[in-house]
Amino acid sequence: MLSHTLPPLCALLVVASTAIAQTETEAPTTRAASSTPASTVLWETEPLNEGQAIQKALQYLLNHRQLDWGWGNDTHHVMLTLQLANNTGKEIEQQSLEMQLSAKQMEIEILLMMSKHHESPPPLGRLAAYTLALGALCKDPRSFHGRDLVSALLHREPPHDLEFAYATLAACSSAAHVRRRHIRRLLDIANAAADHSLDTISMVILALRCVVQDHRHRSLLHFVRRPMAGLARQQHPDGSFGSLTTTALAIQALEESDSGPGAQQHWSLPAARKWLVERQAADGGWGDVQSTAAAVAALTPASLAAVRPPHCSDKLLDTRHEPFENGGDGNLKVAYQAHTGNDSDARNVSFTYTLWLGTNVTENYTLYMVSPRNVSFYHVMQQAAEQEPQFKFSASSWPNGHYVHTLAGHAEEPLGYHYWLLYRLPELPDPASPPGNQLVAPVGVDDLLVEDGEHYLFWYKKL
Repeated sequence: MLSHTLPPLCALLVVASTAIAQTETEAPTTRAASSTPASTVLWETEPLNEGQAIQKALQYLLNHRQLDWGWGNDTHHVMLTLQLANNTGKEIEQQSLEMQLSAKQMEIEILLMMSKHHESPPPLGRLAAYTLALGALCKDPRSFHGRDLVSALLHREPPHDLEFAYATLAACSSAAHVRRRHIRRLLDIANAAADHSLDTISMVILALRCVVQDHRHRSLLHFVRRPMAGLARQQHPDGSFGSLTTTALAIQALEESDSGPGAQQHWSLPAARKWLVERQAADGGWGDVQSTAAAVAALTPASLAAVRPPHCSDKLLDTRHEPFENGGDGNLKVAYQAHTGNDSDARNVSFTYTLWLGTNVTENYTLYMVSPRNVSFYHVMQQAAEQEPQFKFSASSWPNGHYVHTLAGHAEEPLGYHYWLLYRLPELPDPASPPGNQLVAPVGVDDLLVEDGEHYLFWYKKL
């Protein structure tokens, strides 16, 4: 075989109101580039009293409350921000009469929206925003005055990736069932980060983090790190990620990466927060209610990936999550080697293993995989074969290692010049842009050690 002999939350709502209005077919103003900046940015930040900035902003929001106890079209934005701030121990009395009236005003707005769209679907971004707000307020959006908002949210899958990620995050935050095909789409978007706006990548990261935390899909954690690192590299020298809402959302998406290994090489959380605080006006706001709510949510320690207060978990817990790693519909699945104990994530590597059949790629199968470090690709092939029948293989044993001659039921045909070629790639293989032979793995399956973030392709083709 030639291949082996040769080779909280309000920021999210605000972005949903502004950035979701842009479709993926439109050219975003800022894109996630795959290259690292040419020069290393050294941020110099001084400690800022973010607590005072938050308190001034919260007072700004309360001062802009209207006579009906709401904030017009921004009621759910503000309620989410106030709840996030309250969860961090700030002096916001959620049970006061005024706050109860504001919560009721939001419920009235939701009922009016559902009534208005009785025969047609409600706007997906707004429905997702309300769903997140209810979850943050410890209310179950699946049982809202006899209506299941989550089912309405998942009834249709939006074509635009930003809106899709936002809806998936809202459903996950409600402890609702997240389908495997939704997780696969999130992973596909994350793998093509350079083709999407920073807002979209931030939203996808938040949705995946929610799935990891709430649905116990720990095997997916490895696939979140790469888009997080790519997003972190897009920080500007002034500490921002472009606009205020994009910066606020990126902070929420990257908050857990700041303490991770090597994270400080890519971005600075203090510099991003300093950039936000320095733009706060004397009245405590950032120009308007939406922008202020976004900035406050980014400055609070609360996480957009886990908006439900801890004491609400029993009320919203849904144990009917579909186990993603056990297979299912479609050809993209997650396979991983089970392990016990408290093994560090640093001991594992994440990668993909793809099979292509035919010179024109008539069949395409991909596994997202996690394995211990320093294992051979032959071991990975055995692991994959146990997970999915398409990846079963046959190999001959030679003094210099194994020679794989059959995969997915297709044996090599030397007379017809059909061989299996193994490629080692930096990106997920795309049939529309097949790799060149210079990317064929330089060693056989026994000597090829899998690396974190790489992509491996076995392609059955005619030479």
